Amino acid sequence: MSERRESVSSVSRRDFLRAAGMAGGAALLAACAPQATQVAAPTTEPNKADQPAAEPTKADQPAAPSGEQVTIAWWNQFVTPLCNELFPKIVADFEAKHPNIKVEFELTGGPPGGGDYIEVLMARIAAGNPPESITLWSPPSQFGARGALLAIDDLMASAELAKTGSFYESPIKSCMWKGKTYGLPASAGDGCIMINKGMFEAAGISSKREDFPTTWEGVKELAQKLTQVENNEVKVAGFVPWTQAWLKDVWSGLNGGQLFDADEVKYTINTDNNVELLEYWLSYLDDLYGGDYEKFNLIATWGDVYPGGAFNLGVEAMDMTGTWGCTDGEVPFDWEVVKFPVGPKGTKSLTGFWPNWWALPKGVTKPNEAWLFSEYMCTEGWVTWYVEGTMDIPAWKNAPRDAYTKLVEKKYGTERAKDLNKFFLDYLPDTVEMWTSPIEDFATDTYNQALDEVMHKVKSPAEALASAQEICEAKLQETLKSFE
Repeated sequence: MSERRESVSSVSRRDFLRAAGMAGGAALLAACAPQATQVAAPTTEPNKADQPAAEPTKADQPAAPSGEQVTIAWWNQFVTPLCNELFPKIVADFEAKHPNIKVEFELTGGPPGGGDYIEVLMARIAAGNPPESITLWSPPSQFGARGALLAIDDLMASAELAKTGSFYESPIKSCMWKGKTYGLPASAGDGCIMINKGMFEAAGISSKREDFPTTWEGVKELAQKLTQVENNEVKVAGFVPWTQAWLKDVWSGLNGGQLFDADEVKYTINTDNNVELLEYWLSYLDDLYGGDYEKFNLIATWGDVYPGGAFNLGVEAMDMTGTWGCTDGEVPFDWEVVKFPVGPKGTKSLTGFWPNWWALPKGVTKPNEAWLFSEYMCTEGWVTWYVEGTMDIPAWKNAPRDAYTKLVEKKYGTERAKDLNKFFLDYLPDTVEMWTSPIEDFATDTYNQALDEVMHKVKSPAEALASAQEICEAKLQETLKSFE
């Protein structure tokens, strides 16, 4: 949810979208940008000396007596001007609701005193003096698997707002490991394809949402009609479907596939469904864009709807984004959002999500107060963020369905704001399972490398995915063993 309307001294969500695509091997993160460094959960296991204390803190510790003020610390990586404007207001709303709880926090992009967020956080957990509440940009499933977070199932069972079953299924599953819940998703901005209405209409193609093709083949035919080539050089690309790594699970699901099975705790990368997906992507490069991956990448920056990207500059007719693109993208022309198409082996259109997560570290000494704050930030507090800030849709199913982002209303009108809110809310239940592996970041890097080999024609899709499967499964088993 990085705020593109205001200058940011560090990487933004736009930069993460680019870095997580074909050109980058960076681990996927989510939400506002850190001020100093990109931070992800470590893709290698910590040394035993760095492991948190073995004994969990009792979640049934009594809260402070009424009237006695308790101070808790909230650590986060938020830094943008919008974050600095709105989060203090949201925290103040929480403190007004719970006057006995005072929240200490900074919005400087990292932990108090500076340093790498995850490294400092893990060290504090290992030492037994963690902050009470933390915001993560890598999934709680990774940290829960290594014993770094407090399970919150008992707290959810008796909660006022964040009750068991009150979050969309896939977003809450990203917080789970082996049946236990280790965090809450605040946002669940779901993905879509954004189209340039002017380009469609100039080509005599309907830009109505209901007329968009529903199959992979239909979208490729559409992209071919919208692609412009002069003197063997691509001037406008119809669609570049492989660019955003955070949607890799979605594209697999669209063809009836899966990359990681959390229930069975195993990788399923090298299936026929996923091989067919990479063959489909490769056909775009060969049939529409000349077949030379390096040459194609020199034309523009593919893979986001933000200023400077191909779509925003009118060099691409369709691109992918999440709900936040409707506000942060600053798209300078008329656009529409549509659902993802279904592959030959798929059964329905699916989408994905890119959350912010709140969690309680293992060893927290004020779990009840920390829980109340984390619960509020992922429910009523995030509704405030959604309405007053960026269009990053809540993961809380009980959020008012008629709530919409004021910034969208200001720019496009009330009816448009309501329509977009309804589109994404209706699509959100159809999210794929994602962000559930204890080696999520490592696996994303490995998958990106495989895709890069395919697009550079170093390996066939089958060869590249077989290698990725072997690497990820070996790393998974090594990691699971280290957690025993």
